[in-house]
Amino acid sequence: MSFVSVRAAARVVPRSTRPFSSSFRAQARSTAPKPKPRGRWGVGLALGLALPVAYIAGAVNPPTIALMFSPRYSPPPPDRESRVGKEITAEVERELQELALVEEMRKLDDWYESRPYEKYDPNKIHNSLTAGSLRDEAEGVIVVHLGRSLCGHDGIIHGGLLATVFDETLARNALMNIDTHIGVTANLNINYRSPCMADQFVVVRTRLDQKKGRKVVVSGTMDTLDGQRIADATAVFVEPKWAQFLQSSGVTDALGAPAPLEEEK
Repeated sequence: MSFVSVRAAARVVPRSTRPFSSSFRAQARSTAPKPKPRGRWGVGLALGLALPVAYIAGAVNPPTIALMFSPRYSPPPPDRESRVGKEITAEVERELQELALVEEMRKLDDWYESRPYEKYDPNKIHNSLTAGSLRDEAEGVIVVHLGRSLCGHDGIIHGGLLATVFDETLARNALMNIDTHIGVTANLNINYRSPCMADQFVVVRTRLDQKKGRKVVVSGTMDTLDGQRIADATAVFVEPKWAQFLQSSGVTDALGAPAPLEEEK
């Protein structure tokens, strides 16, 4: 019976109320305000300002990964005696003298400074280089500038040039520990850790690992001024049996020597 009373109640509802209810809902939907897009002008303005700034910053100081895929043009080296060549040499020398590492090393009493390429034939000088060694010649710190004319891939220093730098710097440490200061490279092993970008100073640290008879074992590392490891190496140098016939004052001059100690009063 309860079921019947519900149906009866439904029948007494006036039909006229249904269209009203329906039309009211339709009107509510039609008059609701449409949401307006927000932030479009702000985003566009931000992008318009950010993109030129990012482009200029990237062009002035591009990241390493960008230089690897899109290297800068590297002009040929100017003649040393030309105006441009002299200006570049003077600028590199000025930067070298102002390096914090060089200034710090000069303040240490247990180290001395030498310029191996200063007394070489000017035609053989290709880099600005300063080197120091402990008074017992067991360690060395070498600062080298690697220019843009030493690249394999444009903008990146050739790995063979880095091997040459290691051979030169490790040999200096080894020859200081050979009586005749004459030795030849028997073995050179290099581990390349990261690309070496051109036109920067690098720091090579060498040390004596072993000395046995005519054989000397040395090792070294190459880092950027910021401390990023570029490569590390080990080498074996051997004094030839005929070394005594090749002794030359030029070798000693190139290796350098500590300044005489002041006599204690």
